[in-house]
Amino acid sequence: MTDHGPGISGTAPANLATALFQPRRVALVGVSSDPEKNTGRPLHYLRLHGYQGDIVAVNPNRREVQGLTACASLEEAGAGIDQALIMLPADQITTTLSACARSAIPLVTIYSDGFADRCDDQGRSRQAQLIEQAHREKLRILGPNSMGVVNLHNGLILSPNAVLESPDLRAGGISIISQSGSLIGSLLSRGLARGFGFSKLVSVGKEADLGVGEVLEMLIDDPDTSCILLFLESLRGAASLARAARRAYRLDKPVVAYKLGRSALGRKLAASHSGAMTGAAEVAQAFFSANGIVAVNHLESLLEIPPLLDNGPVSARGAVSVLSTTGGGAATVVDQLGEAGIQTCPADPELSRWLASHGLEVDGRDIIDLTMAGTRQGIFAHSLARLLTDPRSAALVVVVGSSGQFHPGISIEPIVNSYRGQKPLAVFILPEARESLAMLAAAGIAAFRTPESCADALAALFRWRAPDPVVEVERDQLVAVTEAALAPGNPHLNELEATRVFAALGIPTAALQFLRDPQDEISLRFPVVVKALLRGVNHKTELGAVELNVADARAARAAMQSIHAGLGPLPDGASFEGYLLQVRCDALAEVLIGYRRDPEVGPLVTLASGGRLAELYQDYCVRPAPVSEATAMEMIEAVPGLAAIRGYRGLPKGDLAALARAITALSRLAGLQAPQVLEAEINPLMVHGQGQGVTAVDALVVLEMLEQTPARAGGPGP
Repeated sequence: MTDHGPGISGTAPANLATALFQPRRVALVGVSSDPEKNTGRPLHYLRLHGYQGDIVAVNPNRREVQGLTACASLEEAGAGIDQALIMLPADQITTTLSACARSAIPLVTIYSDGFADRCDDQGRSRQAQLIEQAHREKLRILGPNSMGVVNLHNGLILSPNAVLESPDLRAGGISIISQSGSLIGSLLSRGLARGFGFSKLVSVGKEADLGVGEVLEMLIDDPDTSCILLFLESLRGAASLARAARRAYRLDKPVVAYKLGRSALGRKLAASHSGAMTGAAEVAQAFFSANGIVAVNHLESLLEIPPLLDNGPVSARGAVSVLSTTGGGAATVVDQLGEAGIQTCPADPELSRWLASHGLEVDGRDIIDLTMAGTRQGIFAHSLARLLTDPRSAALVVVVGSSGQFHPGISIEPIVNSYRGQKPLAVFILPEARESLAMLAAAGIAAFRTPESCADALAALFRWRAPDPVVEVERDQLVAVTEAALAPGNPHLNELEATRVFAALGIPTAALQFLRDPQDEISLRFPVVVKALLRGVNHKTELGAVELNVADARAARAAMQSIHAGLGPLPDGASFEGYLLQVRCDALAEVLIGYRRDPEVGPLVTLASGGRLAELYQDYCVRPAPVSEATAMEMIEAVPGLAAIRGYRGLPKGDLAALARAITALSRLAGLQAPQVLEAEINPLMVHGQGQGVTAVDALVVLEMLEQTPARAGGPGP
């Protein structure tokens, strides 16, 4: 998908939103006379659900379609069409788009497949041609392979999805954008069964033009939409989505995302440790968090979470109170909350004493379990009211047992009558209880069918936070970096060249000396570290190309000879270019800081506990780059393995401010345009005591260049 700005046709966003959601006249191109067929359903649905606009049926083979006079062509249909739904074979799309352009139709939805969905060269070529034609003929396109658009507030049902046959579609405030067409129907069906109401549903298909970000922008301005759900298979157009999500947060319209593709397969493709550490799930979560998007891990949570977000974000360090009439059922939720790192809050002393006077002992317990006695008149309602106003907890979970199914008046009505938005409230009903779920939905209270989705939604609420500040990179800051990176003319910088890049960013580096021959004069003070200077080798220790703590010149020369003798055959494209001697550096701790360009979300910066075991421990934090120093400090707090240098149990503190500056400096590589840095890493970065700074003692930089030259056999020319 091309990451467009205001629109390739120059159509004002308000006009585009009108064409998408409020068209006065729609054309169904290729509509069938059979309302049972996919291509016949949109006409049937428009009539079934009371669409009041003008419907144009275009079918050159019939003069009448489902009782409506048909046009042989779009030209015959005349002017004033706001949106055309094309349901023709892929090889007929080009000529049909040209007809749309001649008829000045601003928006075209393409149901047809056979484009990028085919995942072959022909399909990709066809989609590229489609994009080029849309630009040339100034058309906006939804799709291809789109299941269309639905507006339940005006009966606009431009979709063949079978669930839309239901006569009881309920209008409400939830809108959905999905990259999967079939999931639109599934989410709608599941939501309607729970009593949820929906506003707009948009299937973006393969996003040849209109993508998730631009549709999200339109829904932010939609007065009928209160919450926007995203079903994502990938993060296409991440920059556009980020801009829209940040605006949604500012305007108090929560955006919730469920993303497929959470596997770590992509780790195998990374050159650096930090690239290998961060999998698809972690990258997506970092992107969502940085842009104010609520991210859930269960499909059920996607539908159930919206009412939980009405109060806005809660403190990430907060706790939840858990009130229950079934201890075992509550334990299933608490167990899941514990895995998410969320603490529970016992009853306050006054409530504990009051319950004790009624024969219920809950003092100090994680679950405020009222047991069956809690269903007695007044006990449940009093406890609920007290916990809803308890300032010690950020949210309340109520777990209801069999009364939720058979006696909703005992346990559900008090919840509905007591709740006035005091704090986020999640209700989990242990048995299947459709009537109670519908009652809670009608009252705008978040209700859950499974402990997993309940805990997942609460964990997502606790992760939700304001977007990270936008950090602008000064171009003149990168002049020296660009010069250093361009110097070798090779995408794979050796360590000496990479060190120059980091020094240009302002990151302190250990003193180095380059030697072509072991007999060259050594000018550094001892002890030193001796390394082979290699190009195209990312991890020298795996080749035995590093010797630590070398005490004097004689030992250094012996180490160089030993390293060279033991190198053996190098990987394809790699080359030996001499030796590096580096002053040995002691510190309180070793950390890893890394940077890479992710193919979906773009630049990322990573912080991890460092050294050889960084990849093994998987103890890290990742954020979209560039980051501010405040965000870098948050990253330092988020890595458990760095507790020691944060002063854990009186241990000496490291120079966290200097570490934050180094993270911020590295993240500025996001502003480098020519050449772009594909991956960069310092592992380890030595963190000294407070006020003593940090020192980089290793350097990896891989450039992404249009024409990559082979690795050179000569020296680096220091």
